[in-house]
Amino acid sequence: MAGEEKPGPGSTVISYEPEMAEIISTIEQSGTGTPEHIAIVAEPMTGRSTMVAEIRRLYGDRVYYLPLEFVVRESDLPDFASLPYDIILIDNCQFLSTRRIGGFSVIDSFLRTQISSKKLFITTWNTFSWQYLSSVIHLDSYFPKRIILGRIDTPVLRDVIKARYKPGEITFLDEGIAERSMFFSIVHPKVNLPFMDDEITVPWIKLNFTVMIRKLPHHKRVIISVEDIIFEKINRIAGGNPGVAILLWDESLHDNTISFANIKEKSYSMSLNTNESFILATIVSMETLHENDLAAIAGSEMDFKKIVYRLVQQGLVHDCNGYYSVEPFALVPVIDYLKKTRRLW
Repeated sequence: MAGEEKPGPGSTVISYEPEMAEIISTIEQSGTGTPEHIAIVAEPMTGRSTMVAEIRRLYGDRVYYLPLEFVVRESDLPDFASLPYDIILIDNCQFLSTRRIGGFSVIDSFLRTQISSKKLFITTWNTFSWQYLSSVIHLDSYFPKRIILGRIDTPVLRDVIKARYKPGEITFLDEGIAERSMFFSIVHPKVNLPFMDDEITVPWIKLNFTVMIRKLPHHKRVIISVEDIIFEKINRIAGGNPGVAILLWDESLHDNTISFANIKEKSYSMSLNTNESFILATIVSMETLHENDLAAIAGSEMDFKKIVYRLVQQGLVHDCNGYYSVEPFALVPVIDYLKKTRRLW
């Protein structure tokens, strides 16, 4: 039976095995009573698509898959009750609502349908939309099983990337490595905060004493591999975001060779006014938005065209045929900036 298969060598969830195991357990127990609907919550580019692909790989014959790619109307959704599947998998559920007058009508209708259904609903959400909707309409109360995908640490990133290649296929060069490059790492432990129900990941500085030991006399030194230093730099720049890290790796790799010097860190200087911060936070929380939806959210009091022009000119936002999204390498700096200015939480 498909459900008996567990994440293993054929699995694509190297960085999220415990979370995938929890989803599998919930699926296997479904059908025995009120379904434990699942919400998979993550920041942009932090593993939601990976989890969705694995669920479809394991349970494809039982799953109705609905990827949302833009803000939807109620008429865009199918009649879930009539579908011949016992699992409904909906990706990018942040598109079920918008922050404007009447923007909650679709999600309200969807949630009413979900709680009256015997089918198991598995949904994915942008972290910032999820937190906003949980505070406004208590979204979290509709999903007994919440899977939070956090940022990853360097050893996990190394396993994720190296799984794409054969042993020895990649050459690591030490060009550009400075002695002080690795005195600390940024790790992302999960913690429980007293005012939040779900665990969150918090960036934390970890001193690398083994690297400091390299300053000792030769007979007391610990050797740190070039490979470790390269992966540490990539993960530091990516802020633990696996999607950003993989893009940076691909950009830095040439003819299956990667060097420390070729890993470039882009600098972003942000000084945004209130309206610009609001629009940028909206784009981050929705991940991609058409200009018509953004204009409706901005309202008549904002000069929408001027705002998005400035965001694009600063290299923070990308315009693809009228759809706006945050530039991948700007994603982590943008999120950090918006958290510091309390536009995201």
